[in-house]
Amino acid sequence: MIRGRLTGALLVVALVVGVFLAGFGMGQRAVAARSADDQGFALLRELLTQVRREYLNPVPEASRLFDGAARGMLDALGDPYTRYMDARVYKEFSQDAKGFFFGVGIFIDIRDGHLIVVQPIEGTPAHRAGLRAGDRILRINQVPTDGMALQEAVTRIRGPAGTKVTLRIGRAGQTNDVEITRARVQIVTVQGPGTLDPAMRKQLSDARLGYMRVLTFNELTSKEVASALDRVEKEGVRGLVLDLRSNGGGLLGAATQVADRFVPDGQPVVHVVDRDGRRKTDRAGPGAKMTLPVVVLVNEFTASASEILAGALHDSAGAALVGQRTFGKGVIQTLFPLAGGGAAAVTTAKYLTPAGTDIHGKGILPDVAAGDRLEGKAEAEVDRIQAQQLRRGIEVLKQRAAQRR
Repeated sequence: MIRGRLTGALLVVALVVGVFLAGFGMGQRAVAARSADDQGFALLRELLTQVRREYLNPVPEASRLFDGAARGMLDALGDPYTRYMDARVYKEFSQDAKGFFFGVGIFIDIRDGHLIVVQPIEGTPAHRAGLRAGDRILRINQVPTDGMALQEAVTRIRGPAGTKVTLRIGRAGQTNDVEITRARVQIVTVQGPGTLDPAMRKQLSDARLGYMRVLTFNELTSKEVASALDRVEKEGVRGLVLDLRSNGGGLLGAATQVADRFVPDGQPVVHVVDRDGRRKTDRAGPGAKMTLPVVVLVNEFTASASEILAGALHDSAGAALVGQRTFGKGVIQTLFPLAGGGAAAVTTAKYLTPAGTDIHGKGILPDVAAGDRLEGKAEAEVDRIQAQQLRRGIEVLKQRAAQRR
């Protein structure tokens, strides 16, 4: 009994000490974190004071200096997709989401450390100047793009309508300076077969197959896709070629809304996994569905939201993927509007395809490989590859449509 009481007393003491130490440790860490934060803020204040007092040249206004500090803080995360947007850049981003911007008319991204053209928008100054998917942008107004952040490149290329920007383009081992006059660019996110050459349109028509290309995902995309699908179904086609090649992504919500038109009610569209490993599944809802066979064309520039759509149609709607391995951007950014009119796009989750596949850094392998990568290819070679992929997609779709009979 005495032993028991003593053991119990020792146990109580041990628990008290343990709890105290745990609390002490947490308190120490909190204090240390506060101390580090305080030191950081003090560092900025001290730097600002010294710059204003000692800097040789005129000192920019404080908001510009703090924008730079905010940009540097997020750059320190080493995540190419987390970024700070000052008020001007955030305004441009918001215009993109609504379907227009002022610039030359290209979608760009960074691939293997190189700034590349993902897709010129048809009918824009960049398209008329001859820029092609896969072109490397080596300089912007004589400023080298080596190590340049994507957002900085976007900001340098964009500008008021009527102004000019010179891009040094690398293609097939050759470089060329291209001067382009900026304009207001209306983003049409969905195109039909009218953009294809006559021979390809005839091939689709003879086989009674529809064609729809989605260039990006913004606030208008789901409506444009719905209208295009209505037209396709009225034509009495036997199947649909959905072209997601060189689609660099856009709004997650827009991609899932488009997927909703293809994926059966209740089936998963995408799994989103947060920092604590919690998984949330987005499922298709009821409503009008495309039930015809679908082939999805993909390439190395099919990225982000378009990979979500491709994965959903493949895993939950039985669509076949034809082309090249996709880009492999499997993380999601959340937008946080900030004081002063800016915003931060912060990577807050990753996603899995409906089959549970993590594609980040790996991409999605097509069911049927066709063509080749576009990056660095000459114009004629790009045309040949894209035509080859579309022809292969038509062949696969004809087989699938025949099996439906």
